[in-house]
Amino acid sequence: MSGGGIKVVAVVGIALVMASGVKHHHGHGILASLDSAPSAGSPAGCRKLERLWEKAGGNPASAQMAASIAMAESGGDPGATDNNTNGSTDRGYWQINSIHGAQSTYDPLANARAAVQISGNGTNWTPWVTYNTGAYAGRC
Repeated sequence: MSGGGIKVVAVVGIALVMASGVKHHHGHGILASLDSAPSAGSPAGCRKLERLWEKAGGNPASAQMAASIAMAESGGDPGATDNNTNGSTDRGYWQINSIHGAQSTYDPLANARAAVQISGNGTNWTPWVTYNTGAYAGRC
């Protein structure tokens, strides 16, 4: 009987990790995505995210960091969504929180533009939990 309980705990733990895989900024994240590969949906690789960052006006010197943050936040899924306990919602590659109004969008270029603005063009990543926890490291 105790062996069955251990299996249930393992299955529950896996389910929790899967459900908590999408991260966001403003301090509401619990776990970073455990997979370094893009998730299901329309995943973007690091190079694509770097180009998107630059197309949005982002500093090319910050492109790799921006892509790493996006991969940690959304797994490279432009449709990533996280509904927070405070009623706000995080959307898109960079999980832009709904407190940012229309900047919180699934549109890839608009989401990247919001990340450029919120990060001070790559000079301040502290609004993202995955930066503060180090979960972005090694993503790209």
